[in-house]
Amino acid sequence: MASADQLIGALEGLDANSFVSEAERVRAMDALTLALSKVHKPWDIVWQHCWVNPATNACVKTLIDAGVFSKWIKTGGGEKTCAELAELTGIDVTYPFCLTLEEHSDGDAGRMIRQISGQNLVIETAEDTYKPTPWVHALAEDQALANVYGEFYGFVNSPMFRTLPAYLKKTGYKVPTNPNDCNWQFMRGSDENLFQSLGANPAAAREFNDAMESHSKHNLTPWVDVYPTETLVKESKPDRPLVVDVGGSKGHDLTKFHLRHPNIPEGSLVLQDLPDILKELTIDDTISIHPHDFFKPQPVKGARAYFMHNVLHDWEDTKAKQILSHLAEAMEPGYSKLLIHESLVSSVKPLARVTTSDITMMACLGAKERTEAEWRALVESSGLKVLKIWRPRHSVESVIEAERVL
Repeated sequence: MASADQLIGALEGLDANSFVSEAERVRAMDALTLALSKVHKPWDIVWQHCWVNPATNACVKTLIDAGVFSKWIKTGGGEKTCAELAELTGIDVTYPFCLTLEEHSDGDAGRMIRQISGQNLVIETAEDTYKPTPWVHALAEDQALANVYGEFYGFVNSPMFRTLPAYLKKTGYKVPTNPNDCNWQFMRGSDENLFQSLGANPAAAREFNDAMESHSKHNLTPWVDVYPTETLVKESKPDRPLVVDVGGSKGHDLTKFHLRHPNIPEGSLVLQDLPDILKELTIDDTISIHPHDFFKPQPVKGARAYFMHNVLHDWEDTKAKQILSHLAEAMEPGYSKLLIHESLVSSVKPLARVTTSDITMMACLGAKERTEAEWRALVESSGLKVLKIWRPRHSVESVIEAERVL
């Protein structure tokens, strides 16, 4: 049996750059998470869930709002004391994130910095002296990522998860299937669904979109690395749209496609979403913007590929089938492909990132992530057939490839 010293020694120096590939990093992270769960005693887990995580998030949001991280990195990102960090922000050193030595007689300066240091989010190099981690650099340099701690967490995630147990108890633990009558309405005390609530709150909508962008950028394998997109380009007809991104938000996935295939014709990529989402959008000329409601017939006919990323998991089967049926009607048999980029819940040892998304869908939309069998049944009920599911082991999401039934 290894001693604690041997284990600690083996782990020293390990970081995100220690692996030959992203797949290896994810495998190691999953193994370390499993090992940590075995080392924890029950109270350790309760303490982490109910004290450490909420306290840390509160500190992080406060430090972001105070400009601590952004100004720290802007001035070089070197080692700083709490008093130096306070001076950078122009806030008096009695501000809660930094107690002065005079106020705290044992010399342990820093309340909020001290809290996140205890979670290894900053590194304490000496008494009351800290250096930033890659996480601090990321929050300072990527405003969308920092905004995940804002209205996405405060307006969406935190209240909907807090109220979910009471909602399920009230309904007799029935599976919610209606986005207009689920926990979101119970939590808000109104008839608005999630999207209507976001539409009425521009700040929340903006930071919700930032969270989705960050989720796609940092947590998900780009679809062009999952599906062989070169086959779409090679066999495409020049007078037809190449890829139609249905419900594509700000066009992040089409941008990834264009970066992989920079020589495609101007306007060959079509971005579709609701008008409010697409307004004032600045995007590459290769991408043509077409406002569209996917619950209505698809106006672009015979495209090489129709692509949807994290659209169908927002909707229960009846609504999802309606969306798919409109696409099936627009597809040319034998030429058009439907590519659905979504999570699949594994039947054995599903990824925590997928099960977390599943509970999120339940809490805010009465929807769900689907198993492979559920996806096949849904797709095939809509006049389509599944050709292949592209499912790399390390990827959170897969690409379901389908075509119209002749």
